Amino acid sequence: MKRFFGLARAAMTAAVLGGWIALAPSSLMADDLLTIGSDAPALDVEHWVQNGEGKFGKVTKFQKDKVYVVEFWATWCGPCVASMPHIVETQAKYADKGVQIISISDEPKETVDEFLDRKVPRSEKEMTFRDLTKSYCLTTDPDGSSNESYMQAAGQNGIPCAFIVGKDGKIEWIGHPMQMDDALDSVVAGKWDRKAFAEEFKEQQEMGALQMKVQREVGGLLRDRDFKGALAKFDELTSKIKSPEAKIQFTMMKLNLHKIANSEQSEVAKTLKDALALASSNPMMSNQVAWTIWEMTEQGQIKSDKELLGEALKVAQSAAGKQEGQTKAATLDTVAHLQYGLGNLAEAIKTQKAAVAIDGSNADIKGFLEELEEEAKNKK
Repeated sequence: MKRFFGLARAAMTAAVLGGWIALAPSSLMADDLLTIGSDAPALDVEHWVQNGEGKFGKVTKFQKDKVYVVEFWATWCGPCVASMPHIVETQAKYADKGVQIISISDEPKETVDEFLDRKVPRSEKEMTFRDLTKSYCLTTDPDGSSNESYMQAAGQNGIPCAFIVGKDGKIEWIGHPMQMDDALDSVVAGKWDRKAFAEEFKEQQEMGALQMKVQREVGGLLRDRDFKGALAKFDELTSKIKSPEAKIQFTMMKLNLHKIANSEQSEVAKTLKDALALASSNPMMSNQVAWTIWEMTEQGQIKSDKELLGEALKVAQSAAGKQEGQTKAATLDTVAHLQYGLGNLAEAIKTQKAAVAIDGSNADIKGFLEELEEEAKNKK
């Protein structure tokens, strides 16, 4: 069963299977990085394209006792576009609590305007991206000064990336906007433990530096088509990682490396099993890895392996049991796909109905249920 995947699913896939791009080494030392507890740099954004329909003014310096989310995005970035509905929901939730979201691209204004006039695909209500994003501040800064002040200064290489600026004008949190809900709740409520997160984020920045080194050194071997050497160098550079979260991330990078190297199916399957084992305690990553296994199987990138699909199903089912709301619905959607892949059409329909009951507004989730029910009808 083939299907077109929605924005959120595109974001997930892009996050897992990011391209191997040789990155220039950062000239910043660890002590120089913009990090948690740093003063948030002033903004100098050239084009304020959307302003919450006049509710928000332009920002240069951050006002005391207000909370800001400074998010970096681009029109060409699938995960950025996929995050837009969530950003809209977040701005609506906190609009009356002193929170202002500012999304910053570095593209020409004409490029952004052209993008905003496109229709949002697979939306139940017909609208353009301009309609979708009208409730928050969507901007672009073509000279790249904002990107330099935040992204480069913090050693962040991937977008979307959000910076939460607290009531005292300091950086409270940095990360993917789809993962900022708990932190933003705590910052707004005055319950955020900045010191604890600073320690956690320090490790993340160190892992970011390692990722740059891996991409640089392994990428050089890939350019020379030394695939065996690239895999060996990858294992050498990542052998001392201790953080479970980092191990998952680098294992998924290794999976992408296997794809480029056209590795044996047995090696790819082993890496996928390693990823499943590492992700089992993290519901979001469990869903991510399980979906990757389904998608690679469906697209013929790996041979159909009922044992592997079964393991992925167990991990995804366990993850769904620990989740609520839209994240639970997304994981149930993965469960249903795996059940379908294993030939359990009736179970897949039952699971997908549960997903629709939770998130009935998701066109992809509803669409897959319709496909499953149509197939069941045709089999009668």
